[in-house]
Amino acid sequence: MSEAFKKASEWVLQQTREGKDLASIQASFPVFRDGNITINRVIFNNPPLLGFFDEKIKLKISDKVIRAATQIAKLHGFDVFSSPPEVRIVKDGVLHALLREDGFAASEPLLFRDISAKIYGVGGSIDHEVPVKDSWLDSLARLLSYRGFVETVFFIALIVLLPPTLASLSLLLTPSRVVPDPLRLGVVFAILVAALYLARLYIRENIRQRAAT
Repeated sequence: MSEAFKKASEWVLQQTREGKDLASIQASFPVFRDGNITINRVIFNNPPLLGFFDEKIKLKISDKVIRAATQIAKLHGFDVFSSPPEVRIVKDGVLHALLREDGFAASEPLLFRDISAKIYGVGGSIDHEVPVKDSWLDSLARLLSYRGFVETVFFIALIVLLPPTLASLSLLLTPSRVVPDPLRLGVVFAILVAALYLARLYIRENIRQRAAT
């Protein structure tokens, strides 16, 4: 998480705890900077959106921009609703990012970073050239490029999933005169469900830790 996004989030939370109304928080919102990243606006939503808006930004919400926004949204598990001159990134009806001609805002630091760099060219190079038919391949490539992702996949496959899978196969393939078949199938099912549950917990915690760094 960039220092600008972190400090802005903490500032909004502190103002809310002090009981200040939304209008005064928006009016007194300071500018937070961290290198190329600037946050100068909060849009009240649940969750709140932190953003950068400037009249000097002249982004045209074109088909290329919408495709690029769709690629970023899907990479983060969101959907896109486009109504030029505005693009909304949502999940289950909840707004998580907003793209306009004069700026953008997002609820999460990684989502903010990708929108900032790839669509507005702030802190990175603009990349609007996303062929629709290849977008899922590009998303996969970007996902694999994230630090620690490959290590996480290998850890889950080798440590979390492989041992219980081998144990389950052994139970299925080894006849037993003591344990009836229905019970063996039940044990195998329980082992696999437990392994998948542990893998899910590990992935969720790993993503949470990476988002906080």
